[in-house]
Amino acid sequence: MNLPKLLRVSSFPVTLASLGALSGCAHYEVNNGRGNIPGYYIRSEMPDADRALEKARKDGKATLCPAEYRSAEAARDKAYDVFRACFTEEGAALAKEATAKANALCPPQAARLEPVGTPAQLVAEPPLAVLPVAEPTPEKMKYCVSLGIEYDINQAEIRPQYRDEVARVGDFMKKYPTTTAVIQGYSDEVGNDADNLRLSQQRAEGVVSYLEQNFGIAKSRLSAKGYGKAQPVGDNATDAGRQKNRHINAVIDCALDVKDLAVPPERLCISLKVEFDSDSARIDPRYYDQINGVGEYLKKYPSTTAVIEGHTDSLGTAEQNQKLSLQRADSVVNYFSEKFGIELSRLSAKGYGATRRIAYNNTPEGRQMNRRINAIIDCVIKK
Repeated sequence: MNLPKLLRVSSFPVTLASLGALSGCAHYEVNNGRGNIPGYYIRSEMPDADRALEKARKDGKATLCPAEYRSAEAARDKAYDVFRACFTEEGAALAKEATAKANALCPPQAARLEPVGTPAQLVAEPPLAVLPVAEPTPEKMKYCVSLGIEYDINQAEIRPQYRDEVARVGDFMKKYPTTTAVIQGYSDEVGNDADNLRLSQQRAEGVVSYLEQNFGIAKSRLSAKGYGKAQPVGDNATDAGRQKNRHINAVIDCALDVKDLAVPPERLCISLKVEFDSDSARIDPRYYDQINGVGEYLKKYPSTTAVIEGHTDSLGTAEQNQKLSLQRADSVVNYFSEKFGIELSRLSAKGYGATRRIAYNNTPEGRQMNRRINAIIDCVIKK
């Protein structure tokens, strides 16, 4: 028999032997290369830990209980370190512990619900209040503009000298075609409430029509809301005050980065995507980029001032939530001061506890939405 043929025949038993050996190693699988572990196969406990953590992350548990998630991650990483040092059994055992930690993340915490009622009571929460138009969301900031339009008594027509005021909104919305706006109309208190509400609605609708006809803004991007004599900005006992109260505001939803704004509005309302560990006011470094955008904006426009609002879910007592929400707002204020040199006289912190919910507190997702930080930035505009 020639040599090539002999090698082909002799290799066949070796292949069978290798396959037979692997078939008896059900606790091994193909090495995915994680952790720089050499070899083609690896103990299955190691990738089991990876899969458990990835599932927990996709289920949102890295957000719901971040401290516990990081602990499970650390346990998995330690398991790989031990395994890489050739302590195979010890590493596999640690990986099993990491898997158990990942699978046990964010268990139901009925005890934390006791201060605010049983789960049955939580389901029966009162309906959510109508949010102010200027309340920001994580996806969109609110760009608020007060239009210096003066109206004659009992009139809704935009006089020619005030068309440039409307152009401030029209030009902005043309530049940013994904924006939408609510045009708010107000009146003085002269006349009865029904007439004032109707007149303020007509004034808001007049601005909407002007934006459609003169700037080509689609009607689907605009809405009008009349508030009558509500929220006066002047003294209704004087002619000048009543004139101020007959005014128009535009609240524009912007899915923009704050750094993209070339001109600051009178008011900018931003919801910061900052999440805190349970009962903690420490800012996690992974949220610095989100906060830095606002800090750079405040530094660029030194005439701005900001109120940092802290909000919580309803877990815990009202006193605890009030204190915690203020501590979190204070943390953001101090960050702006220390990193960007913003004078503390331009910044203030306000804690609202659980009093301004934007979602129901009877689900983890709703509670997460309610744990938020808002930045309300006012700018002095010289006209």
